[in-house]
Amino acid sequence: MTLIRKLVFALFNVFNSILLKMNNVQYGKIVIEGIVLVHNKGTFRIADRAKINSSRFKNIIGGDTRCSFVVKKNASLTIGENFRISNSAIYCAERIDIGDNVMVGGSCKIWDSDFHPLNPESRLKSPNEEYVTRPIRIHNNVFIGGCSIILKGVTIGEGAIIGAGSVVSRDVPAGEIWAGNPAVFIKKTT
Repeated sequence: MTLIRKLVFALFNVFNSILLKMNNVQYGKIVIEGIVLVHNKGTFRIADRAKINSSRFKNIIGGDTRCSFVVKKNASLTIGENFRISNSAIYCAERIDIGDNVMVGGSCKIWDSDFHPLNPESRLKSPNEEYVTRPIRIHNNVFIGGCSIILKGVTIGEGAIIGAGSVVSRDVPAGEIWAGNPAVFIKKTT
């Protein structure tokens, strides 16, 4: 890495530290490469040893976006130790709990909300209110392959693997590999 690139990433770290503090994020020893988007109106915690890649230069499989973390009012996003994420988006309107040693591949989305009402009349009246939310729980040692989407109400069990490009709309048991749209059981991890 060139000296200029190292200097740029050092400046990004200072910027990100200020951004996290301004958004009342509680965090341990973490590394952020690139610039993240953070909008926290609830509770947002990141434990030690997190690595966040938020730059098109930091993910060899590509990254069409930077990392973004949105936590709405009265919502809670908790991320465990040794978390890894690249160029992905987490949107928390109610509650998202992510365990230790979780890896989220490039360009993933984790959303605990529908964002808009499902009823057409409600959508016309107030498109950003009265939408459905349900908590997401991602247990320890989970790997989520690139370009996957984890939808509201899902629990992903310990050690599960989500194949690249999957849309997960229902619970995934511990120790299983699921993939596809919608994601279905493929096989056990052992």
